[in-house]
Amino acid sequence: MRLVSIIAISLLAVACKKETEQEPSPYNRIANFTLEAGGATVSAAMSGDSILVYWPSHLPQPGTIQPQIEVSEGAAISPASGTAVVFKTGTAYIVKAQNGREKKFYLKVVISQPPIQIHEGASYTAALGGEAIIDNGAAMRYFDRDPAVTKFYLVDTSGNATEMNIEFFTQHDGTLSMRVKVPATGVKIGGYRVRISSGMLTHTTENYVFGVLYPSSEKPVPASLDAPVKVKRGETITFAGQKYFDLKDAIAYTYDENYNEKEIMPLPLVSFTTTSATYRIPANFPAGTYQFGDWGPNAIGIRMRITNFIGWWNWETAPKNFVEIPGYVAFTVAP
Repeated sequence: MRLVSIIAISLLAVACKKETEQEPSPYNRIANFTLEAGGATVSAAMSGDSILVYWPSHLPQPGTIQPQIEVSEGAAISPASGTAVVFKTGTAYIVKAQNGREKKFYLKVVISQPPIQIHEGASYTAALGGEAIIDNGAAMRYFDRDPAVTKFYLVDTSGNATEMNIEFFTQHDGTLSMRVKVPATGVKIGGYRVRISSGMLTHTTENYVFGVLYPSSEKPVPASLDAPVKVKRGETITFAGQKYFDLKDAIAYTYDENYNEKEIMPLPLVSFTTTSATYRIPANFPAGTYQFGDWGPNAIGIRMRITNFIGWWNWETAPKNFVEIPGYVAFTVAP
C-alpha cells in the first residue's frame, strides 16, 4: 500500500511539472524608447517598424545618441539599450524574441518644426550699407528668433550664398520683426534669392525677391538748362550733371490739350561719363520750338532713365527709374 502511494505522488508531480512548463515567448517589440534632448526626455513613437523621434527644431541634432530602450519580456535588442548609435534616419535595431524570432526596427528622425515660410508676393530691399526690416509674422516666419540658430543668406544668380547679419526685435505695436543688415562692401547690386536656415531646416525662395540697391545719395543729378537750346534732328545733345552711372535711353514728353502728360519719343543714349550724358535726337522728332520745363501743349520735358536698383524696386516688375532734367528755357528742334 505504501508503495502504491509513493508511485501515485510521483506521477502527480510529473503531471504538474508538465502543466506548468511554458513555451518561449514569441514577442519581439519595442515597448519604450527614450533619449535626452537639451535636458528634457524625448520619447519615441512606434509605428510599424519605425521608431519615430520628433526632435525639437531649436536644438542642434547630435551625431550620436544613447537611448534607453525597453523591449518585450524575455526579448533582447541589438544594439543594446544605452549603446551609442548614429542619430539619423535608417539606423537599425534588431529585437530577438525568447523563441528566436527577430524583427528589425528603423530609426526615423522627424524635425518638430513647421516648414520655414518666405512670402514671395512681396519684395525686400536694402541699400548697400543699409538694412531691411521684415515682418516675422507674415512675410518670413516659422524659424527660431535667435541669430545663433537662424541664418539669413542672399543667393546670387550663380548660386553663391552670402550670410547677412540679422537681429530680432519687437516693434512698438507688438509686431515681431527681423533686421537684415547688408554690408557696404562684399555684396553686388542686384536681385537675390533669400535662404533661411534654422535648426535643421532650410528654405530658399524660388525667385530673386531681395534687391540690394544703390544708396539714394548716389542718385544721378542732372544740371539745370540755363540757356536756350537749339539742336537739329539726327544730331546729339549733351546734358551735364553729377554722379552719372548705368544710364539708359531718355524720354522726351509733352502735354495734350487737356494738360495730360504724353510721351513724344525716346532719345537713344549715345554715351556717358560721370559728369555728362549724350543722347541722339531721332530723325523723326517733331520739329519746332518748345518751352522746356513748362506745362502745356507747347511744353517739353526730358527724363533720363537710370538704374533699376535705386529707390523703389520690385522683383516682379522691373522698375523704370528716371531723373528729371531741370530748367526753363526755349528748346528748338530744327529739321
